Amino acid sequence: MNYFFCYTKRVSDFLQERGFSFITVAQDPKSKKLFSLYLITEELQKALAEYKK
Repeated sequence: MNYFFCYTKRVSDFLQERGFSFITVAQDPKSKKLFSLYLITEELQKALAEYKK
């Protein structure tokens, strides 16, 4: 399984608005930054491509 570590709240909010649920929210032990973790699916990849436009 592949995971998408999302460190940008704006992107995470975009994905949630599109119906995606994160697995967890956690803190990177090295950088101390928060991230949302998503399972990478074909639909998620399409949504991320849409966000980049």
